[in-house]
Amino acid sequence: MISFLIKHKKSILIITLAFFLGSIVYLGLDAYHRGNLRTVAAKVGSQKIAYRQVYRLAEDRARMLRNQGMDVDEELLAVLRQQMLAALISDEVLNQSAQRAGLAVADYEVAYEIKNSPFFGGANGQFNKTAYETAVRRATGMSAADFEEQLRRGKLADRFRGVLYSLYKLTPAEVRYSYQTQHGNLKDFETNKKSFTAQLMDTKMETAQKAFFDDFNQRVEIKTYLQD
Repeated sequence: MISFLIKHKKSILIITLAFFLGSIVYLGLDAYHRGNLRTVAAKVGSQKIAYRQVYRLAEDRARMLRNQGMDVDEELLAVLRQQMLAALISDEVLNQSAQRAGLAVADYEVAYEIKNSPFFGGANGQFNKTAYETAVRRATGMSAADFEEQLRRGKLADRFRGVLYSLYKLTPAEVRYSYQTQHGNLKDFETNKKSFTAQLMDTKMETAQKAFFDDFNQRVEIKTYLQD
């Protein structure tokens, strides 16, 4: 079950964020165009999420969909931007929660991932610093230092996400009781047990994660400025 959660972690969190974002302080288009908000798509506490980052991720996703033969119009692109923003807010919430919990990502972990990436190799396939810095700048518009900080924060969010998922458990009695309550009897319980357990876990996770995000938002203000 944990492997199922890890496999679908992004989709589950984005679904949760769809409910969560409704409670976030929303500033309209007029406010967005004032001051430095022109470059900021959202803020989680004092941490800013850049508008260009949301657009870049949405364009990357749109490119993948086009390569699969899908027609991506402006309406779908606007949906992708909202989805990417939700994912970025989710990661930032988890990142800050990880820091509060005392979790950390060491420098060597970031360095190991970069140096072993096939995207940053030179002609001989070995890590090449110049190739790395050029690739990062071309693909993201960021400096190597900014990219490494983003990578660190992403790994930290994943670390806390793993801790969070490990807390979600279903007892056999809970599964059995829920099935009987929903269906009125235990007929075909053994046949449907596996799929029903997965569905029940999804529901439990969505409820628990919404409560987690709502609690976080009580302590840390989250604002979003993106409007399409």
